[in-house]
Amino acid sequence: MKSLCALLLLGAPVLAEPLPTTGKSPWVAYYAGYQRKDFHFTINSEGTAELLVYDAKGKPISTRNSIKFLAMVEETSADGKVVQKPAVRDGWEAVTPAAIDPAKIIIRGTSSGESRFEVNFEFDGDEIRAGGKLLDKGKLKNPRFVLRVAVPNVYSYDKDPAKLDKKAAEDRIDLARTDGKKLKLGSRTALDAESAEVSGPGLSEARIEMAGLPGHRFEFAAGTGASFQLWNKEAGPLSEGFSLLWKPDPAKDPEGKGRLVLKVR
Repeated sequence: MKSLCALLLLGAPVLAEPLPTTGKSPWVAYYAGYQRKDFHFTINSEGTAELLVYDAKGKPISTRNSIKFLAMVEETSADGKVVQKPAVRDGWEAVTPAAIDPAKIIIRGTSSGESRFEVNFEFDGDEIRAGGKLLDKGKLKNPRFVLRVAVPNVYSYDKDPAKLDKKAAEDRIDLARTDGKKLKLGSRTALDAESAEVSGPGLSEARIEMAGLPGHRFEFAAGTGASFQLWNKEAGPLSEGFSLLWKPDPAKDPEGKGRLVLKVR
């Protein structure tokens, strides 16, 4: 009954299926497109959001280097094992209509295990705010909403290690942990991003500058009642790709009003 009430309060969304598209240039095949002088941000029909920055000439860089925002449910088993469950194919609901340059977007997804979640994006100039919450546990026992910000291998075209070391020498990934400790990392040193030495009890802020994302700085803040966890696939250099896992704490923010904030400089 509570889920039904929430639905009625927010208006009747489109039933679970691919998200609708704008049908208008330049975002014909996208659910939403937001464009600024130095970047654009899109959400496709399967709920994947992407940030793509422009080069010094005002042209988009390679789409292989886009930063993705992936909303999902994270299930933790009794033995501590964590499994990420993205939305099932076509398992989306559009609460807000498809739009170009919207101020706010709200969508809902359903993961395997029939757990349902809501995702929010808000836009203000060069600032992007994102958040979400779990709506229904479904058949899962211990789920939580997570938003994964995935930075790809932005040097996939660079095959010479020596030249790559030189190119990425000035890369900086600066982190502020929730315990007050600050870290300044390069991108070419191998590390385990999830380790206590790096992510610690969680991250409150991250600032990213990389030659593979030229001319831009990305400033992330976890916001109230949430933190980031830095993650990479293996204990390797961050230049090969990494993610910031934004994890709101339902006990501190039961209504899911918290937002991570990204400023593109």
